[in-house]
Amino acid sequence: MPLQEWIHHWEEGAGARLLKVAGAILGFIVLGCLYDLLAFQGFSNEEAMETAQVARNLSEGKGYVTQSIRPLSIYLLQRQAGPAAKLDIPLPAPDLNSPPVYPLLMAGLMEVLPFSFTASQNWFYQPERWIAVFNQVLFFAAVLVLFRIARRLFEARVAWLSTIIFAGTNLFWKFTVSGLSTMLLLLIFLAVVWCLAGIEERERAAPTSGGQAGLVVLAGALMGIGGLTRYAFAWMILPVALFIAAIARRARVRLCLALLASFLVVMGPWLVRNFMVSGAFFGGAGYALVEGTPPLEEDRLERSFDPGNDLKRVSLLDVTDKFLTNARAMWRDDLPRFGGNWVSAFFLVGLLIPFHSPALGRIRMFLVFSLIVLFVVQALGQTHLSADSPEINSENLLVLLAPLVFVYGVGLFFILLDQLNLATVDARGAAVGGFIVVLSIPFVTSLLLGRAAAANSPYMPLHVQLAARLTKPQELMMSDIPGAVAWYGERNCAWLTLDDDREFLKLNALHPVKALFLTQRTTDERFLSEMMLKRTSWGYFVMECEANGEVPTGFPLTKARSDLLPYQMFLSDQARWRMPP
Repeated sequence: MPLQEWIHHWEEGAGARLLKVAGAILGFIVLGCLYDLLAFQGFSNEEAMETAQVARNLSEGKGYVTQSIRPLSIYLLQRQAGPAAKLDIPLPAPDLNSPPVYPLLMAGLMEVLPFSFTASQNWFYQPERWIAVFNQVLFFAAVLVLFRIARRLFEARVAWLSTIIFAGTNLFWKFTVSGLSTMLLLLIFLAVVWCLAGIEERERAAPTSGGQAGLVVLAGALMGIGGLTRYAFAWMILPVALFIAAIARRARVRLCLALLASFLVVMGPWLVRNFMVSGAFFGGAGYALVEGTPPLEEDRLERSFDPGNDLKRVSLLDVTDKFLTNARAMWRDDLPRFGGNWVSAFFLVGLLIPFHSPALGRIRMFLVFSLIVLFVVQALGQTHLSADSPEINSENLLVLLAPLVFVYGVGLFFILLDQLNLATVDARGAAVGGFIVVLSIPFVTSLLLGRAAAANSPYMPLHVQLAARLTKPQELMMSDIPGAVAWYGERNCAWLTLDDDREFLKLNALHPVKALFLTQRTTDERFLSEMMLKRTSWGYFVMECEANGEVPTGFPLTKARSDLLPYQMFLSDQARWRMPP
């Protein structure tokens, strides 16, 4: 190759593109290593721990079962078995809450990578590192897909800047280390948008060719996979179907039917499984609509053995009140910081600007309708998970739209930048660089501040594992952190019953409870409103035990570990910590 061609190859040709891609990959790897080293704190979300232990059960050949036992799940299993059937609690129990795709992927990961489930420290648990790295790989794949979408809709500079901002948004890095399925769902959503952009492009180029059918079927299948990653995402089939119906000039009905057919073929078998096991197509997750309504406040529904009467008391007005309350909070708090930075403001302003490109206008309308659908679904489906972790939770659906919002926001930024008529390339570069720096400040500060100390956290892997493994594998514990006990301790653990008397004895009759493990989630409750005024609460139970120096009369677990008080309480049927190994 002549010298001149060689220089052109590396400066402007394929070599230059290769260098850019290699630099982007290397830069992302460096960011990932820095974030894991400086800001990774381990899981702090019960839902992530529950999903992870389901994945471990799958990898060990136990089936799709959970060691975190909800009273609501027992109620559904008993209802499906019939009133005449005498049902013992199966340990582990069939999982009725987690959709299967993400646990299946993690189970495969556990088969391939050297996972070690023995905790050695209270701030580090090796499996969580592997899961975080897996999610960061999904994050990088989402960055690549977003670049291709932005490049297809706009131009190279919009594609580069929007993906840089996406990769530098602290909110998404938090999701990568949370253990939740958000990164996988985000990748699926972007893949669906890529299909829709291709369908729109082919429809404009050759509306009668029929080449759109394959992409429509693929989009439907991806929607099904997304619905089996998070059930609420299945509602996105509405804007997808509306988009295809709006752009298709011919065979509109046939294409929409193909979309729905592929969607149902993917989701259908799992919904049938749920119905056969529990009598509900979405298992316990299908009750999210009524969670948080009177008298099912907080997590009362999932902790109830017989919620039938309470469910009958929920009215349409209660659900409406829940929606309006949540919608007001989302409008006030979530939308202004939509996606983790304020580039979304550019998107909202850009809604007033028409595009010459039909593709840009159509995808933007799809995005707006998706925003409306997910806003309604999120407001109706919020449960105690959103209260436990207001931002990093699986019910945060609006975050899925943020990358595409970034693309349109950056597009408006460049429109405004071009209007400034900056004289030099350096001036334009400084403006773009300043834009990146300002939007990346939360991510940079999270690296500079480092890992926050977890001085009073109940989720300490070694501590939880040692406490949990005082029981035997087939015995049943009960705790206020059942997901952590199942994940770190590999023991069957029931959620706290609604009280320490009637409901507890009901559980104990189904399967003897050998130990009770209460942590700071209970001992740190408010003294007046959550302990004194709720005489049936477990916080009051702890206070009563402390005041009297013994458990209430009739409570079967009478042996206590004194070294855990006053922060935690471990009660057992016998002094297991004194028994020989």
